[in-house]
Amino acid sequence: MFPSRKLKFGLIYGLAGGLIFALAAWGVNAFLLYRAQFAYPWLALLIGILPALLIGGLAGYLTIFLDNALLGGLSWLIAGILLAVIGIWLPLWLVPELLPRLEPALQNWVDFFWRDSYTFLVFSAAIVTGVAFLIAGLLETVLIDQTSFSPYNGAIIMPILVCAFITGIAGGVIDNMVNTRFRDSAIALDQLFVFALENADKTIEPALARQMHMGAISTIRPNITAYRRLFYFTFTETADQGRILVDFKGHWALCDVFLSQVAFCQPVEPPQ
Repeated sequence: MFPSRKLKFGLIYGLAGGLIFALAAWGVNAFLLYRAQFAYPWLALLIGILPALLIGGLAGYLTIFLDNALLGGLSWLIAGILLAVIGIWLPLWLVPELLPRLEPALQNWVDFFWRDSYTFLVFSAAIVTGVAFLIAGLLETVLIDQTSFSPYNGAIIMPILVCAFITGIAGGVIDNMVNTRFRDSAIALDQLFVFALENADKTIEPALARQMHMGAISTIRPNITAYRRLFYFTFTETADQGRILVDFKGHWALCDVFLSQVAFCQPVEPPQ
């Protein structure tokens, strides 16, 4: 029977891994989208953080409880694969499914959802995250064993930092695989709106206007407001081209983006 202190350290180690993974995979994206006035930016993080904590905490606890490095590593490997699947599934399937329920105007309109080609994305993510979590699991046995002999509870900080570093990298890879390619387009579009508002009463030099792609928003410029909400509308499977829906206090616009640059925006109305 292991001392409860050692089991507690194992649980804390796993919880830290799950938490940092969630913050890296969904938290960074949520913060950046929040700054770009994206609608419901925290949804994936709010849904995913509890499963991440449960899966990471269970892996950390079982590794110490089983007292077997191989079984512990296997627990972390399974945890990593599960979190990789959740990391892809949440933003690309569940959140797009929930949005029309949260925003009835989007029903039968928005076409941003899971595609069959993302199976390869899940497979790639599972390999990366699985290997990273396996390493964290194999290190846990050694780190927690050493920490358990220390009389200071603060000794757990170093193992937590090691685990956080490894799982944070895994979460960052998930973010890069899934969110970055969509997020960059949303940020670029919001920055164009900010520039348009800041220069609403100014004459913009033609060269600067072309550089900022001001022509892309010429048809919707009178409707641009400081308050706005952005939604992913549709994207190609490679995410190099897509459309973003924007709500300006009831005035809707649909903007085409290509390689994170705004191509053209036009006023639209939700289907009745």
